[in-house]
Amino acid sequence: LSGFVTPHSFSFLQSILFVLVVMIGGSGSIAGPLVGAIIVGLLPEMLARLEEYRLLFFGALLLAVLWAAPQGLVGLAVRLWPRRAGASPQAVAPLAPPEPETAPALGQRQRSTLRAQGLSMVFGGVNAVSQLSFSVPPGAVTSLIGPNGAGKSTVLNMLSGFYTPTQGACLLGDAPVQGVGAWRIARAGVARSYQTSQLFGSLSVLDNVALALPRGRLGFVLGAGRIRSPQARAQAQALLAWCGYAGDTQARASDLAHVDRRLVEIARALATDPEVLLLDEPAAGLSHEDKERLSALLRRIADQGVGVLLVEHDMALVMGLSDHVVVIESGRHLAEGTPAQVQAHPAVRQAYLGDGAGGAVAVRAGAARTLPPGAAELLGVGQLTTGYGAEPVLHGVDLIVREGELVALLGANGAGKSTLMRTLAGLHRPLQGGIHLAGVELGGLRAEQVVAHGLVLVPEGRQVFPELTVLDNIRLGAFLVQESREGREARVQEMLQRFPRLRERLHQRAGLLSGGEQQMLAIARALMARPRVLLLDEPSLGLAPKVIEELFAALDALRGEAMTLVLVDQMAALALSLADRAYVLEGGRVVAQGTAAEIAANDALTRAYLGGGH
Repeated sequence: LSGFVTPHSFSFLQSILFVLVVMIGGSGSIAGPLVGAIIVGLLPEMLARLEEYRLLFFGALLLAVLWAAPQGLVGLAVRLWPRRAGASPQAVAPLAPPEPETAPALGQRQRSTLRAQGLSMVFGGVNAVSQLSFSVPPGAVTSLIGPNGAGKSTVLNMLSGFYTPTQGACLLGDAPVQGVGAWRIARAGVARSYQTSQLFGSLSVLDNVALALPRGRLGFVLGAGRIRSPQARAQAQALLAWCGYAGDTQARASDLAHVDRRLVEIARALATDPEVLLLDEPAAGLSHEDKERLSALLRRIADQGVGVLLVEHDMALVMGLSDHVVVIESGRHLAEGTPAQVQAHPAVRQAYLGDGAGGAVAVRAGAARTLPPGAAELLGVGQLTTGYGAEPVLHGVDLIVREGELVALLGANGAGKSTLMRTLAGLHRPLQGGIHLAGVELGGLRAEQVVAHGLVLVPEGRQVFPELTVLDNIRLGAFLVQESREGREARVQEMLQRFPRLRERLHQRAGLLSGGEQQMLAIARALMARPRVLLLDEPSLGLAPKVIEELFAALDALRGEAMTLVLVDQMAALALSLADRAYVLEGGRVVAQGTAAEIAANDALTRAYLGGGH
């Protein structure tokens, strides 16, 4: 080449035209830019007499295409064009039981054990994983569990090559597979799925699976010939059927229901003929029936000789499916064994339930108290059903909070606690059911209207404004409160008296605070809104024990002032030490309710966190 391409080689108008070509025709196919180029090339000639209005015309055309066909004209044509015979769209079906005994893509070969040896991962100065060792043998389901923030996804990222361990080794058989790149590890035989869908949305279901069959080798014309071959497509079709996918294999992956996305992702992972399959929360968002079918599918995969490593928050599924369970906390090995051994392990109960933690917290928590006689119901929830899209997460939840009470919502990750809190706060619209505060229906109101009525959320993860100062964050909490400037500043001083640490950092950016200080700031900001009911979602998440002690002392002080509180916290025993009453959620349903003492003694609490029979 005698030269090179620079941005200066193209005028501003030419750059716009190149973008128009792709946006009008559509990306994701050869035909899209070609059609766009024809339109952009021919229209100026056809409109030669309207030279001065050409840009205006193209702008109007672009807006029309973006409105009517966001995927471009070719994408619109593909959607509207009748399916060829035998590939008509079908209604989304539940998971179908697999038919053939042997997965079509899995070769009959000896498979190796995946071993983690002394794995450590440091981000900055934070030890996310520390000296972790365990193994995933072939033909068995090994589950990796732990509380929020334990480091489970970080471990999967190291095993699959997305992170290079700071220390330690990952071995597949005797071959090291760390630090060589994710694509090399996938070729070596370690496949995985992800918490969120990573399918190619613009491709069909069949093409998503067929792409993985050549084991990552692109081949002729970027692999197009190989994935379009009858053999590859027949194998992909058979693998989808084996995994229980009963929908249209020609449908775009972006149009699939959540349950079908999970199936296609597993089928695509199996198409690489893996030795080990890593699964990151595959049951998230599935119904009870679909979870049972997924469990059966994973068992069949293990029976093919594949080692399965499962990260999952549904403890009933984990304990019912797993051959071996590894428990980690704060990135460190805590316990391992059979499901029964892990469920009975004292350290595991401490990590999940906080057994014994309440006595270690030097606050007035747990002190018996009597609510005022005839304390009125302040917050009520009736038959509340909420979901994401058309998939329900909460199913007919009933909840009552009386004035001056502290009510704890307990349950494992994925039980629906945070979804319930966000629905109460107006961040999710209920699909059915009602929410009322002091007789006022809140179910259809926007979040700011809910706050104005006195229902205020302290969200999970603090969610302070990191670029604003501590003082500005506190003041923002009073945005909807009608009061004088003097009154507002007096309440700012009240918050600083309640949380003395914040006074020392009043003019610092909130993003520079520690996690505990940010949590105190989030509570102070919420209190500035003068709540009638304060919702607290996982206030202790990610905090050190001494900070948790200080934080819960502040919550106990609010309890002593007869503030009405609804608390979600991962440390069940600690939450119960403060609560008057509690509800236990499992699978989006209330499975137990009662006083704090009654719930602490109820086996439903242990089952919700650690699985077990019902």
